[in-house]
Amino acid sequence: MNWSKKLINEINKSTTVQNQPYDKTKEPFQDNPLWVVTIDNHVYLRAGKGKESKWYQEGLKYGGQIEINGETVKITYRPVTDKKEEDAVTKAYLEKYHGQYPIEMMISDKCAEATVELIRQ
Repeated sequence: MNWSKKLINEINKSTTVQNQPYDKTKEPFQDNPLWVVTIDNHVYLRAGKGKESKWYQEGLKYGGQIEINGETVKITYRPVTDKKEEDAVTKAYLEKYHGQYPIEMMISDKCAEATVELIRQ
């Protein structure tokens, strides 16, 4: 299922989304506000602790959901492995969060390697 124009607009206006990855019981085990960016009709998150982040590991295995402005959207996490796509996400982070803390961390190689695209269910 594609992202609606309305949701893309809401994500673009929001600083964060509530990231709620599932555990093996298919229940959300965390509820973290994370920076989020879009490129065209694609939505991306990055893990602040890189690939060691528990939400990153569990999300890749079990999926999850995000909450944006009170709406819950079920997702799967697709790891970004293409360097050009990763660089485009870095550019999107810089444009949206320029001058904010912790932008330097979020554009670091460690975080860039833990970029995921959110695929709407």
